[in-house]
Amino acid sequence: MYLGVDYYPEQWDAEFLEQDLARMVSAKVNCIRVAEFAWHLMEPSEGNFQFDFFKHVLDRAEYYGIKVMLGTPTATLPAWLAKKYPEVLSVDEFGIKRHFGGRRQACLNSPVYLAKCDLISSKMAQAYSAHPAVISWQIDNELGHETSDWCYCAHCEREFQNYLQQEFESIEDLNYRLGTIFWSQSYNDFSEIELPKPTIPAKNPGLMLAFYRFRAQTITKFTARQAKLLREIVSPTQTITHNYPGDYFNKAQNFTDISEQLDVVALNNYPVWGGLEQPVEYGKIAMKLDQTRGFLPGKNFWITEQLIGAQAHTIMGYLPRPNQARLWSWQAMLHGCNNLIYFRWRTATKGAEQFCYGVLDQDNQDGPRYHEMIQVFNEASQHQAEINLPIKAKVALLYNPDNIYAWKIQPQSTGLDIQHEHFRLYQGFKRLNVPIDVIDIRQPIEHYSIILLAAPMLLTAAQIAVLEKFMHNGGTVISSFRAGIKDYDNAVYFNQVNPWLKLAGIKSYYIESLGQTRTESISNTDSEYSASVWRDMLEIVTPDKTRSLYAYNDEFAAYSAVTESLVGKGKLIHVATAVVEEEFWLKIAKRALNAHSLEFKQTPFGVEFIQRGKKQFILNHNRQAVQFGKYNLKPYDVIIENI
Repeated sequence: MYLGVDYYPEQWDAEFLEQDLARMVSAKVNCIRVAEFAWHLMEPSEGNFQFDFFKHVLDRAEYYGIKVMLGTPTATLPAWLAKKYPEVLSVDEFGIKRHFGGRRQACLNSPVYLAKCDLISSKMAQAYSAHPAVISWQIDNELGHETSDWCYCAHCEREFQNYLQQEFESIEDLNYRLGTIFWSQSYNDFSEIELPKPTIPAKNPGLMLAFYRFRAQTITKFTARQAKLLREIVSPTQTITHNYPGDYFNKAQNFTDISEQLDVVALNNYPVWGGLEQPVEYGKIAMKLDQTRGFLPGKNFWITEQLIGAQAHTIMGYLPRPNQARLWSWQAMLHGCNNLIYFRWRTATKGAEQFCYGVLDQDNQDGPRYHEMIQVFNEASQHQAEINLPIKAKVALLYNPDNIYAWKIQPQSTGLDIQHEHFRLYQGFKRLNVPIDVIDIRQPIEHYSIILLAAPMLLTAAQIAVLEKFMHNGGTVISSFRAGIKDYDNAVYFNQVNPWLKLAGIKSYYIESLGQTRTESISNTDSEYSASVWRDMLEIVTPDKTRSLYAYNDEFAAYSAVTESLVGKGKLIHVATAVVEEEFWLKIAKRALNAHSLEFKQTPFGVEFIQRGKKQFILNHNRQAVQFGKYNLKPYDVIIENI
């Protein structure tokens, strides 16, 4: 198991290298990640390649028994490149060219930039791949992060036109499928199609979906290009990875496509950053980790940057409490991470990340975070057999990149957050501590018992057929509002009943956005809950196989909010609104789990209970002490014991 730190030896005087590596060994570090921002150091001027610095770092790491992950440096182009070839710089949606001085300012469709990336990456691989210290290569760094997945330059416009020519049979086919006849948007030729920049009042939703797919393909193609180049040079024993920034629902990326170019995936895990006053809710962190594990099903993943101190480029926020970094580290390892690297070894004194606090402060003294890291590494080494055991889930949360894009294009409600809608379905099962896979809708599902399908507005006929077969064979699907209204082209289904609701034996004529603050109530004879964000008023068409579980309490009291339908040997539970209370989702989760005789263990909010092999792990994410059975859990506690 690799346990280590991100290290930037180029930021420190040469005398510190030896001190740092010796100190790392004493702290149980056996792996460092280096070089991902060091393009200028390796190519200080065009064609002038200098690899001695990191060759020395690799030599000394090998001497100390420390392995190395090397990052190709393409996320930070050097100043000479931007100066000589300004056409490589990306352009924002308002047509303003981004300037040199930050990171990821380059366009991934620029021919010059791609050629320069190929050259530095291949030269770097040739220089270092035979070194015995090198175990892995990281492609670039956090591709698409901080809006860098969006570019509106001339290179991108030409490539977008080429993309559309490949996606559509003809310009007439595009016009028909995207409905460009409306507002006189019809095109005579693909060359007339501009990138969808700001306009009045709204853009064509079909063309916007195509643009999202194109942006996603751009990053996939860049990753594939880098991976192919590296594989032609490096040893097959050196894995190829990329470190995802983790904001999966707010990127124009298809992470499954990207992951298929890699040997293993990696995540930069920041439960809090910047000016956040509180960390992200523990369940949402868990969902992100489960989704990372799902990109390459059956494989564990790396954490290439695990937060250990407060983080900020400019505005500071929440300070991780003592033992909270240990808690988050264990959460990551119990959700599928089996190699973990802390960000970073020593906090910078200069540059934009001088307030991104690492294991050591700028005073270079052993402090509480240093000792907390050592504790985690000792514990992880002791329990790595359990950490490496496969996670076998019978529940899967499906996400569909196209559906996420479609909601981003037309949110329809001011309260709509598509990430939170996925979490809404996930949360009840998380509280019951059952393993959950979070996977792309195109992954096989037949080995699961329960499928969660959040706000599946865009559902193709092929996807519906797979889900229908799953239910016919005895599976349970839990879906939520606005389901099944759109096809592959982001067009609303025409001249047919809603294909998803038809499976459930229901229909919905009345629909309503509830916005950001408004709620309505739903109830049955036992309970009453709050409906938010959106609601569909459901009519039961097939009372012999469908029954109402909850109805609305206002003028639409004759209509159902939640139904349960028999579909073959299985069931479809449809929740036609965004129910606010977690208690509701606990009930729905228990209903489904009991129907399949699946075991669960409910814990207090903020407490995770995970069994792995012959060990059990109890994690308290609360800032206060919590009583759970015989356990009096301290704030941010992690308890590990034999079963």
